[in-house]
Amino acid sequence: MNTFKKIGNFSYARKPSHKKIDYYKWKEYCFKTALESMRNILNKNNQEFFLACGTLLGCIRNNSFIPHDQDIDIGIFANNFNSKIKDIILHSGEFTLKHELGKLEDSYEISFLHKKTHVSIDIFLFYPLQKHHYYCASFYGLCDQKPGGFCRWKYPITALKPTIFYNKVYLIPANAEEHLTMAYGSNWKTPIKFGYLRGLEGLYRNLMD
Repeated sequence: MNTFKKIGNFSYARKPSHKKIDYYKWKEYCFKTALESMRNILNKNNQEFFLACGTLLGCIRNNSFIPHDQDIDIGIFANNFNSKIKDIILHSGEFTLKHELGKLEDSYEISFLHKKTHVSIDIFLFYPLQKHHYYCASFYGLCDQKPGGFCRWKYPITALKPTIFYNKVYLIPANAEEHLTMAYGSNWKTPIKFGYLRGLEGLYRNLMD
């Protein structure tokens, strides 16, 4: 029997037959489990991180993961990044490497696959632009045709603050509403189902170049 089940573009750990919950509740459980695994590893090794992008949006707007989201996004300030953290995560035995893109000095992104749940976690480095503003990079869609082969996304982050998400403490931008408004527009509280490629067509508001 196949260990994983596919819904849309998302392949996750198959729900045990005795679990009387729907598949999206099971998907939520898989996401929560994967995020907690990553949290435990990073916290144990004093690597500060924060919820980012769609995961932050779900945390603030829904107090849950966005149902149609396909992965988990977390951010790390570039000047706080432990260059050994990739090996630490892999040596934990809980994750495999999915991809590693860009350069540490200006565009690094790394993605892991949680072995137990088959959930992807993307880690983006946030690089300083000017006071309280940062950018992170991505490499998909038309971004590979940009100078340097990546897009830059601008975010305001004044500081980080703790919040409770699925009964665990996580860091988020202290100015989360301003942060999300820059990314998704003033109507970010209204759910609109779209993916990354459609977002590149103009739905994302913080694309720099």
